Amino acid sequence: MKMIKCFIKYEKLEAVREKLFELGVPGLSVVDVKGIGKPMGQMKSDSDSKVPQFHPCVEISIVLEAAAVQEVIDTLAKEMHTGNLGDGKIFVLPVEDAVRVRTGERGKQAFY
Repeated sequence: MKMIKCFIKYEKLEAVREKLFELGVPGLSVVDVKGIGKPMGQMKSDSDSKVPQFHPCVEISIVLEAAAVQEVIDTLAKEMHTGNLGDGKIFVLPVEDAVRVRTGERGKQAFY
């Protein structure tokens, strides 16, 4: 199993959600976050303090079987891309186990 974490612009969330569910992604979590990347730090700064400003975005987390990861990454990248700074980032992490607390199911049975 793998976890995909991606950081996207708010305005892309609904289109990304629709495409992920079309692919059969079993579910996702969404969190409001603020972030700044190296290029973002060069975009805007507070004129008084010269400190780069954080920008609001959405973090999406998805856990799925490793075989489905590349297709989901390709879909995310296509939906997120505008060619402008702040398009987002995608990270893939290993997931050692999952437990559905209600039933005690483990592994892939816990997230389907």
